[in-house]
Amino acid sequence: MGSSRLLLLFYPTLIQLLVVTIAQPIPPLFYFCNNNGNFTANSTYSSNLDRILTSLSSNTKISSGFYNDSIGQNTDKVNAIALCRGDTKPEICRSCIGNSSLALKQLCPNQKEAITWYDNCMLRYSNRSLFGSMEINPSFVMWNVNNVSQVTQFNRVLKTLLDSLVTQVASGDSLRKFATGNARTTSNQTIYALAQCTPDLSKQNCSDCLAKATGIIPQCCDGKQGARVGTPSCNFRYEIELFYDSAAETLPPSPSPAPAPLPSSSSPPLAPPPLPSSSSPPLAPQPPTGRASLIGKASNIAAGGFIATLLLVLL
Repeated sequence: MGSSRLLLLFYPTLIQLLVVTIAQPIPPLFYFCNNNGNFTANSTYSSNLDRILTSLSSNTKISSGFYNDSIGQNTDKVNAIALCRGDTKPEICRSCIGNSSLALKQLCPNQKEAITWYDNCMLRYSNRSLFGSMEINPSFVMWNVNNVSQVTQFNRVLKTLLDSLVTQVASGDSLRKFATGNARTTSNQTIYALAQCTPDLSKQNCSDCLAKATGIIPQCCDGKQGARVGTPSCNFRYEIELFYDSAAETLPPSPSPAPAPLPSSSSPPLAPPPLPSSSSPPLAPQPPTGRASLIGKASNIAAGGFIATLLLVLL
């Protein structure tokens, strides 16, 4: 009888633990809370935000992975955009958006504007218009701590691959701007990459966004085996191992390039890509306190040997 009473006492506690566990979202790669405007609990803005987040995560009519919606009027209007990675299945996409919604509600409980990134999706909302606007801040970069052995050769093949992907992504339509591909170096090292823009961008804006994002590589990730940059309007990632669904491959595998001839005594040695001029804003990672209007946090991701760093300067 004593054991039965103990079980009855323990059972409600177990249910509470399960509920708390289920309610906890998966930590994001990165998130930002904009402190330029706040709302209060039970306000009209709060209600509209709940409605729009529920609508995005439950929408089964959209299969392209891009969601855009607005609810409310005037100062209570909420605008939201969600973008899933182009190789993500619809059910995984909706699950990611649902988890992102739960995370942002907990991480940015009263900010009118917030954004978060996961491996499979990006979610943002604001009281200002978002659709069709190319934005590169806030942004984040992550890189693999391991280095490649032949940096100059690797960088040359990587740049060619990313340039091809940028061209293809920018040429996408209003439903999908996404591309993947791979290329092989002369040392038989395969590089896999993907690039994506929110499809509400124009061809030029998408190209410009990815050009700025990939332009960070020489300063953050030179010679690294993998890296990614995420912005509100575009993102890219590359690795030396396949990390996306190969069925989504949009570029044919590139043949191994012919070995570059060794420079003669009269030829200048190959140099790495030039860094921006002194008139350009620095791209060195800054701490989250670098901009008072933003709260930025990175999850402590150890898997894959990645280090996450916050960029709070203009690209």
